[in-house]
Amino acid sequence: MINNQISQMAASSRFGWPKPKRTEEFAKLLANPPGATDRVVFQGKTIDIPIVCVPIDLPKYRLVNGRTASLQSEYLAKNTKARADLFSGDPELWDAQEAQHNLLLQLAKQAGLAGYFDDTTNRQVNPILLDENGFVVNGNRRLATWRELLHKEPGTYKHFQHIDIAVLPHCEEKEIDRLEARLQITKDIRADYSWDAQANMMLAKQKRDNFSNKELAELYDMKEAEVQLLFDMRAYAEEFLKSRSKPNHWSMVSDSEFAFKKIVAARGKISSVGKQQVFKEAAFILIDKPEEAGSRLYEAIPAVLDSIDEVRTKLLETFKVEPAKPADDALTDLFGGVPPAAGEDPRDLPLAQEIQKPENVDAARKIIVEVIDSQRQLQKDAKSANYLLDCCAKAQAALAAGVKEGLRPESKLDGVLKQLEAIQAQSEKIRAYVEQHAKR
Repeated sequence: MINNQISQMAASSRFGWPKPKRTEEFAKLLANPPGATDRVVFQGKTIDIPIVCVPIDLPKYRLVNGRTASLQSEYLAKNTKARADLFSGDPELWDAQEAQHNLLLQLAKQAGLAGYFDDTTNRQVNPILLDENGFVVNGNRRLATWRELLHKEPGTYKHFQHIDIAVLPHCEEKEIDRLEARLQITKDIRADYSWDAQANMMLAKQKRDNFSNKELAELYDMKEAEVQLLFDMRAYAEEFLKSRSKPNHWSMVSDSEFAFKKIVAARGKISSVGKQQVFKEAAFILIDKPEEAGSRLYEAIPAVLDSIDEVRTKLLETFKVEPAKPADDALTDLFGGVPPAAGEDPRDLPLAQEIQKPENVDAARKIIVEVIDSQRQLQKDAKSANYLLDCCAKAQAALAAGVKEGLRPESKLDGVLKQLEAIQAQSEKIRAYVEQHAKR
């Protein structure tokens, strides 16, 4: 194993020099640095870091990269033959650096970096920021783009053979986290980070560096409640992916941010634990195929909440489930080992389990969509039915206000009688209609 690692490190010239060579090069270059510097706020103060020029092959990608957090998990889920610690083990190894390079290229393409640097007139402007060991703290996507262009067309992109870098002084991982947040997150996280990547990145930092939710909120310029909301959304998304036998396939939920946000928001509005399970599974079923939700997903899920009793009733008519027995393991897990509370319907948990079965999902979705569509129509009909009454109520309220506040000497009277005649004419039409139809 040791020989294999050594051979991988030796072969890794394209994706970073071996550590001894990197640090030796830094020592040589920084002994007599040129005058140019990069100014950053670091370790609680503003410092100027010398900018030096190095071969593009020298730096290593930083595997603890917020933007690639979800992509790394999905890569391991899809590539089952890859070693489990590919992104969490030795970052010096070729296979880890190569995999990270390809993930960064995906992100660079999404951000338009590849297209931008295709144009040979667009050159490097800002230095790539490295830690003292030569791992990229800021500029991973740019570096991957330049390396790929140079690798494919070395003649056209020879201006990327050497790049400008700036090397941070010795520091702890937490200090790099803070700098990364300052340089990237507060500026463009909502544009460049998918919600799941943001959640996975923050959770990984919390586990690795023992950040509290409050510290994460301060780090990323968020409210503590927003951090908790993000983690709650991630927990539901993780459960959704596992239930679909697609654990860590985060790209499947990247476009469903508002859907999971609505699920979290609904949790406190349903007092029954069993009914919460039915709602959650109904929401998951809509997320499976949002195009069949009958409306936008973030509108359909609240509609399920508003009509949860009607949804349950219709689902129970189709899926004949038996009430859960108190000894059921699933019931014990759900209620924490205590009997279900009064008011809990013992059919809810079996129903939630039944509709999530692959063979039942499509039928359940059709029922759910039909119910929320019918409930919307009922609301429209009710609104239309009450329209005449609402108009009369508003008119009466306006006239009452006129009597209370307008019968005073200084009030302008010109035109009032004409308005009253018009009101009386309309009132008589309404009265005649009501009297005629009320007799039926």
